[in-house]
Amino acid sequence: MQGKEEKEKIVNYGLIHIVDNDRDIKTIFNKKNYEKEFLAFYDIYSQGLRAYDALYDAHSQPEAYAREVALKIMAHEMEKINAITKKSKREMQMMEDSAFTALFVVPAIARFQTPATEQLADFLVEEWRKNFPKNQIKKGDFEKINAGFKERRSLLDLLRGRVV
Repeated sequence: MQGKEEKEKIVNYGLIHIVDNDRDIKTIFNKKNYEKEFLAFYDIYSQGLRAYDALYDAHSQPEAYAREVALKIMAHEMEKINAITKKSKREMQMMEDSAFTALFVVPAIARFQTPATEQLADFLVEEWRKNFPKNQIKKGDFEKINAGFKERRSLLDLLRGRVV
């Protein structure tokens, strides 16, 4: 069983990296790969979300703690973006990171389905929108995003005369 210090390390040194992605978004967000990629991503960060959830529940001011963690994630992202000196590369990275956050990060946090993770997802979206006004994101849901791929396929099957 993890103690408070270990949980804090998991959140402060692991969970804040949830926005890091070194893969092309087009290779992981498509009909063929999204579900598998998302579930693998969720599995990687579930330990961090469990640690965060436990710390939130034990905190005397849980809402303030949720905002603090969202701000740490955002600070990590800003540090990464600000390290890119060429404007065009920085803007491209912001666009990629925004897509990744909207399609993987926020849905993974929300998928945990606790008051703590719901609040963290809300605060992260809020902070993202403040810091990246040109790259707005919304609170997404994995099941709805994934169903969108299946609906398009089903619609194509119907148009081609196949029974779904």
